[in-house]
Amino acid sequence: MEFYEAVNKRRTTRQFLQKAVDFEAIKRILEAGNKAPTWDHNRNWQYIILRTDEKKDYAFAEAKKIADRFDAERYLNMPRPYPITLGQKMYGYAMPRQLTMLKDAPYIIIPLFKSKQLNGEYVSKLNPFATIRGY
Repeated sequence: MEFYEAVNKRRTTRQFLQKAVDFEAIKRILEAGNKAPTWDHNRNWQYIILRTDEKKDYAFAEAKKIADRFDAERYLNMPRPYPITLGQKMYGYAMPRQLTMLKDAPYIIIPLFKSKQLNGEYVSKLNPFATIRGY
């Protein structure tokens, strides 16, 4: 598949298979990501990996409060001086599912950049943050 074809066919996924993911595979993926080229060969990455419901509940307590307040039906049907946009429809569909996706995921991986000192005095000192990559 050509690059632009892959970009144009990309879709957001909000439903996943209920299939176990071997934690060893997750570790291999993270190790491979840490071998990718980085600025100044920095490998100062650490990860928080949430695997239990208790840890996810604790980490997402504030997100749960926000999700509990969101009323998709009210949001989608509120009076507007213009027709509802596709973006608004997508938001009304996706917002209630955000927390569920996090809670249902077998692992939540939070990448952290370990730095002795954060100094933004010069733009080049922030280069390690340019190496952040999503998993």
